[in-house]
Amino acid sequence: MSQTHPSPTDTAQTFAEAGQTTDRGLVGEFVGFMSDNAKWWMIPFVVVFGLLGSLLVLGASGAAPFIYALF
Repeated sequence: MSQTHPSPTDTAQTFAEAGQTTDRGLVGEFVGFMSDNAKWWMIPFVVVFGLLGSLLVLGASGAAPFIYALF
């Protein structure tokens, strides 16, 4: 059983190519993670947590009386 290992130049070239990519940001990285790993079932959790977080932030602001009137 012989395993072939990449040569140092191949590894350096791959590392250099990875460094040339643009920064996708946090949301882009998360969407890429979900698409690469088939984690689409996480979308409802992320949406609900995002809505709850925004409700908490707005509840501590001047918009609180308007939010409380909705419930």
